[in-house]
Amino acid sequence: MTLARPARAARFAGAFSASLGDVARPLKDQQFRWLWLATFAWNFARWMEMTATGWVALELTGSAWLVALVGVCRNAFLPVAGPITGVLSDRFDRVRLMKAAQWGNVLVIGAVAAALATGHGAYWQLIVASLWLGASWGIDWPSRRALMADMVGPERVLQAVVLDNVTQNLSRIVGPLIAGYLLAGYGGAGAFAGLTAAFLLASFTLLAVASQTRTRVQVASNVLRDLGSGLRYARADSVVWAVLVITVLMNMLLFPFMTLTSVFAEDVLHVGPVGLGQLGALNGVGAALGLFILSPMRTGRMQARAFAAGSLLGCLGVTLFALSHSFPLSLALLFAAGLGTSAFGTMQSTLILSRTEASMRGRAMGLLAFAIGTAPVGSLALGLLVEQFGPQIALALTCGLCAILTAWAAINGRLFSVGAVSATAPPPTPAPRPG
Repeated sequence: MTLARPARAARFAGAFSASLGDVARPLKDQQFRWLWLATFAWNFARWMEMTATGWVALELTGSAWLVALVGVCRNAFLPVAGPITGVLSDRFDRVRLMKAAQWGNVLVIGAVAAALATGHGAYWQLIVASLWLGASWGIDWPSRRALMADMVGPERVLQAVVLDNVTQNLSRIVGPLIAGYLLAGYGGAGAFAGLTAAFLLASFTLLAVASQTRTRVQVASNVLRDLGSGLRYARADSVVWAVLVITVLMNMLLFPFMTLTSVFAEDVLHVGPVGLGQLGALNGVGAALGLFILSPMRTGRMQARAFAAGSLLGCLGVTLFALSHSFPLSLALLFAAGLGTSAFGTMQSTLILSRTEASMRGRAMGLLAFAIGTAPVGSLALGLLVEQFGPQIALALTCGLCAILTAWAAINGRLFSVGAVSATAPPPTPAPRPG
């Protein structure tokens, strides 16, 4: 009995070590490495921006509602830009679309940094910048995820998504911390100057990724027809459809909390900008550690269960965070929420990309961007609830509702059912195009 436990632990450690080595295998491809590094820099800039913009908006306005409105604007264009650019990424060079979006980020954020540095910074500039960043994300992300799957093939989608999420979750640790220290030491101007440099790094690194030379996808010339075929394709697969529904719920009801962390840091926990950075960082630490748990999950059944369970854990963690007055407890709760949202974010793309034909990947990612882009509706509702009930009760209500509806969607989509999902199951055949 006593010998069996060390033996089991050794077998688990060996399997886990082999799994981690397998996860790193896509990095042997030079083009994937450059794409991965460019994604790292982009994610780092995005997490810095969320922290810095929320704090500067609060300094300029003193209003939790106006801080939440910045988050609304950041996602306002996604429901439109995501599906359309998903279609375009199936038709045109995905790399060029990504480069255009990234250089636009440099110009817009650089302009805000210059305005703040010269004493001409204004709240409306944050609104305009947030609107552009949302549109830029909608242009870039469907192409980036589809290109990633093109490079590695469906059999290595999980490894590629885990590597991609490594960049995101490490950025969630370092980005808010650096933004917090820049805000404390140099104010909004210094934070946005650092943010401009981060976007520049992302843009320059992306230059090393070659334009597509892989198999071109032939699609019909009618964009609306392509959007319809993508929607029918997703609806025919209950797993893909459940992932999209839960993504809508999480982005409408859970993730708007990120915009309000500056309000919690200042008005509830009283920890200032450095504490704000620490809250974001601990959430990122939990998300990063979650990747080590997720990497051995190769079967579709395990991935679907991890997606559903992680979504529920994220909801529970943020609900309890909303009610906390203790800074250490709040850090622990955001750490737990990070573990859950790591499973949500990793398996979200993995399940869709691994079940989708190459000719439909851009459209599938466009639909996912649309689901993510529903966040402004939730942010507006959360902002109104904050004005009426205060940030704690408002956030607890929305996240608790998210947990209930997510559980319903997971059960209805059979994500917990034995044998409900197979990673090797053939993707559904698209419905015939009209005309």
